[in-house]
Amino acid sequence: LEPWVFRRYLTRADIAGIKALKRRIERRAKLEQGDTRNVKTGRGGIRDIEFVIQFLQLLNGGDLRQLRTSNTLAAIAALEQVGCLTFQERSILERNYAFLRKIEHRLQIMFDLQTHTLPEGDVELRRVAIRMGYADTHHAAALADFQRDLRERTVENRKILDHLLHDAFGDEERTEPEVDLILDPEPSAEIVAQHLGKYGFNDIAGAYRNLMALSEERVAFLSTRRCRHFLASISPALLQAIAATPDPDSTLVNLCAVSDSLGGKGVLWELFSFNPPSLQLYVRLCATSPYLAGILTSNPGMIDELMDSLLLDKLPTHESLLATLKDLLRGAEDAEPILHSFKNSLHLRVGVRDVLGKEDVRDTHRALSDIAEVCLAEIADREALRLMERYGQPTVGDEQRPCELIILAMGKLGGREPNYHSDLDVIFLYEADGMTRPNGRGRKNESTTNQHFFSQLGQRIIKEVTRLGPYGRLYEMDPRLRPTGKSGSLACSVAEFSRYFQEGAGQLWERQALCKARPVYGSAAARDAVNAAVRDAVTCVEWQPAFADDIRVMRRRLEETASARNLKRGPGGTVDIEFLVPMLQLRCAGEFPEVLVPGTLDAIDALNAAGQLGDDDRAFLRQSYRLLRSIESGLRLMNTTARHDLPGDERELRRLAFLLHMHGPQELVDRCQQVTHENRRRFDRLFDEETSHYEECKT
Repeated sequence: LEPWVFRRYLTRADIAGIKALKRRIERRAKLEQGDTRNVKTGRGGIRDIEFVIQFLQLLNGGDLRQLRTSNTLAAIAALEQVGCLTFQERSILERNYAFLRKIEHRLQIMFDLQTHTLPEGDVELRRVAIRMGYADTHHAAALADFQRDLRERTVENRKILDHLLHDAFGDEERTEPEVDLILDPEPSAEIVAQHLGKYGFNDIAGAYRNLMALSEERVAFLSTRRCRHFLASISPALLQAIAATPDPDSTLVNLCAVSDSLGGKGVLWELFSFNPPSLQLYVRLCATSPYLAGILTSNPGMIDELMDSLLLDKLPTHESLLATLKDLLRGAEDAEPILHSFKNSLHLRVGVRDVLGKEDVRDTHRALSDIAEVCLAEIADREALRLMERYGQPTVGDEQRPCELIILAMGKLGGREPNYHSDLDVIFLYEADGMTRPNGRGRKNESTTNQHFFSQLGQRIIKEVTRLGPYGRLYEMDPRLRPTGKSGSLACSVAEFSRYFQEGAGQLWERQALCKARPVYGSAAARDAVNAAVRDAVTCVEWQPAFADDIRVMRRRLEETASARNLKRGPGGTVDIEFLVPMLQLRCAGEFPEVLVPGTLDAIDALNAAGQLGDDDRAFLRQSYRLLRSIESGLRLMNTTARHDLPGDERELRRLAFLLHMHGPQELVDRCQQVTHENRRRFDRLFDEETSHYEECKT
């Protein structure tokens, strides 16, 4: 046992544990008949001497083997010989220790009990004094002499011990009771309730078990003692942060789950001890965002990304994302785990800033859009190279120049406003019809049409993006908005795309959807050509005021399948704005082509700049759209079942309000009711104005 007991040095954890033990002994002594009657645990008693002597042995025994004795008097003598005690300190401690032990022996002989407490009555106490040799029963001063000597010796002991402890520990600052609760191996239920009861836990016993689980390392070679020390040092701040969350019990449970998955909890608590913002973030994340907590538990290495999100005070740009992913994939044979890790780490980084309220929802959505685009482009590049191994390079015209794939993003991805779980709505286009040029490397040296090649390429991209593998699904993907319909070819040429709309086959809802179209893959020239085709498709049919009624009918159909709490499809939800804005774009795009920008907020600004939307409407629609999309982001981070419905459960509502930095659930409900009511009022007014214009035209 010697190498384990007598270490070469005491760590901070060792010394903190000894300090906590000292404080526990002193508190217990005060509870046991005061500090005078108990010769063992009382102030200046046997336990005080043993405690300090053992501490000095631990502190110096690693280097000085002569201190490694289990006998207290022998240890006192050895400590004096090596200079840890003066001769006077040794003499006093030896004499007083022997005196106190002699009293202990006399008490146990007299009462035949394992007792250390002096009797209360003067008669019994005088018997003890006589047994100690003070006088016989006829001397009245015997009891007074004994009590005086006992008092003087314990005071003398305490002076020496306080001096020795001060030299060892220095001036101790006031220690919070939560620190000792963590360091106490067996606290009573009353102590646990006293110290944890003020933090809002419903199940105090369960909270204590979870708190102590945070102090234990699950990895065999990591030090639980060190882990407990650093947890104790942050426990007051940690418990205060947990108490500030809507549901402290579930927050602590989530903390345990995430911390267990990360491993190395001691390092985490040490980090929090000198970086308080990271502690606040960690608690807030575990309290409000099962989605981000799930990323951490599934990817233990993500703790670095969690810390980086605090240090990097901005969201990543599209260019930096592209460069980072290229570096990660350089030389990699299997891209799937890298892509999933890349997406998760970036979602964690974006989500952390979202949880902390450091980013506007518009910037959050743009970052999520860029992450999806970069992943999609990488998969498209890789699958194109694999397919060209079989069929060769697709070409255009007699000059046999390469033919490109263009991925046209629709919906939320097109508008650069997807959420954490949004689908990727896309259309696969290619420059022009033609044939592939065999490269001689395929087994059969096959050649095929561009339409077949790019349809196959689209299928492969969808398969890779949506495949449910060991790392989960990268994204959901929806290619159903293509002009050829769900049963048609997956990819079509730009000319076929234009012809579909120019010949009048395109429906109003399709042209409405194209208001959010944006090329996300292809060369700059190819993207420009597709943008021109999209503009022509939107404006090729002259606006008719009756179209407004048709769009309103489509909006009402979506509303029929939504609950009253649905903030997307319900009355006054985001779909009101997302139908109103394209209606205004379709109406004036022929005269003001600059209004055809894909993002909802950008389109609102463009319509205002073109004089097609008043300043008051612009300001309110921007504010309400931001609020409702922020709430939607919060619901996605919370992983709620109904991802667009305001929660009906009071606890979930409190958690959402806390996540959105609101004062409480009532403020959240009130603001939602206000903006949805006003959204619907403005929606109806602007559509009524268009309908009135239509009636005037008919008249």
